Amino acid sequence: MNTQQIHELENLIDKEIDGYKNIEKLYTDKKEILIKGKATDLYDLDAKIINTYKTINDLSEARKSVTKALDIPTFSITDIINKIKNTDEKAAKKLAEKKAEVNELAKRIYKLEKINIELTKHGMLFTGKTIEAMLKGVTAVNKEYNAKGQNIANDQLKMSSIIEEA
Repeated sequence: MNTQQIHELENLIDKEIDGYKNIEKLYTDKKEILIKGKATDLYDLDAKIINTYKTINDLSEARKSVTKALDIPTFSITDIINKIKNTDEKAAKKLAEKKAEVNELAKRIYKLEKINIELTKHGMLFTGKTIEAMLKGVTAVNKEYNAKGQNIANDQLKMSSIIEEA
């Protein structure tokens, strides 16, 4: 096993972990924005989340290349650990710790994502109810006028104001 490539894998996984930590922070920020109802701030935050996921994906692709070079069937951390544990026990142990950290981060991110989805649904429901209430108010006012804009509740002569003044 090439020690340099194993070290490169460790560095790539460390960078992925940093990316996941950043995602966790961004999801926590998103939760706060959703709670406070600051929808205008969501666009920039979602763009940061997407860019961070792209970076993580790029790191994952780099990890694929290194694992191929090491003749490891997949790029999963488990397969990497299984392949190197006989030749570099210390590196295998480090990678096992990194795997545990990734798993914990994934669980926390998943929970935050679920909360954010529910908050988004709630916000959409609230917005829908608000619009519905506003439309009911407008509809009630519209019922007082006919298609020509004349007040139908008014029993006065049906002539325009121009004729009355003349």
